[in-house]
Amino acid sequence: MSDLEKILTNARKAIDQNLLHEALALLEHESLKDDGEAIFLKGEIYYKLQKWGESLNQFSTYLELFPEDKKAESYALIIQNILQFYHKDLYNP
Repeated sequence: MSDLEKILTNARKAIDQNLLHEALALLEHESLKDDGEAIFLKGEIYYKLQKWGESLNQFSTYLELFPEDKKAESYALIIQNILQFYHKDLYNP
């Protein structure tokens, strides 16, 4: 198992244990900068942390590499809907 595979495995384990910040720190490794799986996992972590902008950026980058991925496309659509939400009664009393 290569070092990159070990990092990804450890990051997945940290995500499963809800240690999101630790997983994110692992995925920030320079050699994973262009790795599709690492980008996707970072998108999921940011999504769970409700950091919509960062999550959308990660999924957009991932979709540039893998445009046919339906799961990433769904994440991106959900985030866009969250960011576009506007409730006129809430903002205009």
